[in-house]
Amino acid sequence: MNPWEDRALQVSSGGRSLMSALQYYFPTPTEPSPVDVSNSPRTVPAEDDKVHDRIIYPGIYSASGFDVMGVLWRLAQRPNPVVDIGYVDASCAFVVCDMHQPDCPIIYASDPFTHLTGYSKREILGQNCRFLQAPGGSVVRASPRQYVDKAMVNYMRHAVEHFAEISVELINFRKNGQPFVNILTLIPVSFGGPTPEYFVGFSVEKEQGW
Repeated sequence: MNPWEDRALQVSSGGRSLMSALQYYFPTPTEPSPVDVSNSPRTVPAEDDKVHDRIIYPGIYSASGFDVMGVLWRLAQRPNPVVDIGYVDASCAFVVCDMHQPDCPIIYASDPFTHLTGYSKREILGQNCRFLQAPGGSVVRASPRQYVDKAMVNYMRHAVEHFAEISVELINFRKNGQPFVNILTLIPVSFGGPTPEYFVGFSVEKEQGW
């Protein structure tokens, strides 16, 4: 059972069970509306009017409206997987990169990814994943790498250009400059277009001793 499903089953609302809380009321077509609002002026919901649903596992649904759940679902259902990524959900450290934008910027980062790297989401979004390849996060495209082997860089670039699944180990750096070995897995995700729209990058810190 998914963590967010397990959590959902434990939810209660004012002493009611989850099942009773989910028994929504839908009026029949013959039931008249109590108020005629056809001529009423339209109002725009306030920006602070948000749906607070405790059943939604934090991080699965992005506040920006980006369909993270849809990306993970399509990733899990992809045909002919090359890399076995096992079970994934919002508890994983991962980013989503937009393949249709120049330099494949990060458009979503999970909370565990920010905890792993030390960077905030504000600092991560819009970056290319290469920013982790040097202390300080300043890595220019096509520039020589001091801490990552050139062959590794070329291998990852080739995989992205050809929409290939790969899993590699390379040295990355946290915001505080601390190095760590990142077990990086790249998976392209398609929403039915001629080429994949997104790349999902999963990060797992390798145990010490390297």
